[in-house]
Amino acid sequence: MKSVLLLVCLTFVGCTKTSPPAEYFKVDPSKAAKLRGTVRFDGPRPAAKPISMNAEEGCEKLHDTPVDGSGFVMGSDGGLGNVFVYIKSGLEGKTFEPPKTAVVLDQHGCMFVPRVIALQAGQTLDVKNSDPVSHNIHPNPQNNREWNQQQSPGAPDLSRRFARPEVMIPVKCNIHNWMRSYIGVMDHPYFAVTTADGSFEWTNLPPGHYTVAAWHETLGEEVQKISLSDKAEASVNFTFHNRL
Repeated sequence: MKSVLLLVCLTFVGCTKTSPPAEYFKVDPSKAAKLRGTVRFDGPRPAAKPISMNAEEGCEKLHDTPVDGSGFVMGSDGGLGNVFVYIKSGLEGKTFEPPKTAVVLDQHGCMFVPRVIALQAGQTLDVKNSDPVSHNIHPNPQNNREWNQQQSPGAPDLSRRFARPEVMIPVKCNIHNWMRSYIGVMDHPYFAVTTADGSFEWTNLPPGHYTVAAWHETLGEEVQKISLSDKAEASVNFTFHNRL
């Protein structure tokens, strides 16, 4: 009888063993490189695309002038905003720890703010509703789990995570069909979303051979290859041409 109980206990303990914690890659600070760059648009600024919100009085009241729905952000010197820049290849085999801080996507003025966001796989996404009307956030991924949830005014934030990298996840509101956002999910920390000056910078980058990509929702994607030696400081610049 004792031997049977011992066998049961050993079986139970064996079934409850947990996997060892992941071994995250750490960059050697004595070899870390730096990469900076800019994204520019070659051509005149495209015409705005005013949004009609007259189907939702609560949204229409939030704006004195029409909102531009193009998502096109351009600085005075040609810098291009709302561009997701990321290392597309060159980091294979390395596992990076997800940040503990959350990335926030707000629903403000009956628009998703920011238009383009980025986070690591496993990092928390907090979704807020700052409006006096209900919204419905509906990401439509291809490599992650789809979800679709309504959020009333004053409701608690929604917290979600994406398990796998994906470029890009389109987001819509099923209540207000003009609302659009895009989420870039990476399995490493080397990504950025440009503001109107089009600049980005990565520090603490391991030396290596990389493909760097820049993605824009209407202009497509451009890629460049670059090699970084120990402690290198390099730049990579992208120029998008008018395809609108």
